[in-house]
Amino acid sequence: MGERGPKPGRAYGAAAVASVFKNADFPLSKQDIMECFGDKEVEYTKGNPIKIKEILGKIPNETFNSPADLEHAFHEKLH
Repeated sequence: MGERGPKPGRAYGAAAVASVFKNADFPLSKQDIMECFGDKEVEYTKGNPIKIKEILGKIPNETFNSPADLEHAFHEKLH
């Protein structure tokens, strides 16, 4: 049976989103996120890294109040 979970030092899903935005000051607009974090990658699904800007391009302009709000929006677009 294969290993479960990410390798040490790696995260995916909500944990990957949280790790990218752990020091960010929310609330953040979509534009703020694109400018500051757009080129960062998250491994939202195991083995499939994607740039933040690729996900945000599918989300309407809005302001996110927390990493959890942002993760919820990502979840809606990636599942």
